[in-house]
Amino acid sequence: MRSARLFLVPAFAALSLAAQEGSLSGTWTQVRADDIAAAINSTVADMNFIKRPIARGRLAKLNPAYKKVVITLSPQEVLIKLDERDAIHMPADGRSAPWTREDGDKFQVAAQVSKDQLIQTFKNDEGERTNLFKLSPDGKSLTMTATVKSPQLPKPLTYSITFGR
Repeated sequence: MRSARLFLVPAFAALSLAAQEGSLSGTWTQVRADDIAAAINSTVADMNFIKRPIARGRLAKLNPAYKKVVITLSPQEVLIKLDERDAIHMPADGRSAPWTREDGDKFQVAAQVSKDQLIQTFKNDEGERTNLFKLSPDGKSLTMTATVKSPQLPKPLTYSITFGR
């Protein structure tokens, strides 16, 4: 009987790993990123010469090429941690909740989760940011597509970062 139990432990471990591979939850490390600076330059290109460098600098500061993302899903909460920034806690039922960024800007943040994607939305009076986290069909990569919209921008800023386990 003891040998049968020893066999089951690796089998359960393999099942747990297989379940994790098909899940958004986990720690993800960057494998590829769009040229975010080029995306920012394209977004601000049509702005006047006074506003353009201000917008470029602010967008560059707020849109780094994240190296790591940690996603934790529970029935009550969605938690997303980007690099070494503080984790963002959101209700799992899709309701928005207040959140304050490290620089003091205040937002309403919400998360909508389905089997293979998570949509995180930040909104305030200055605009809106959406992070779409999409799991690959094989569950081995996660692509975050960020879209930033503001009445101050002539068009949205959009870029993607791909992460692997």
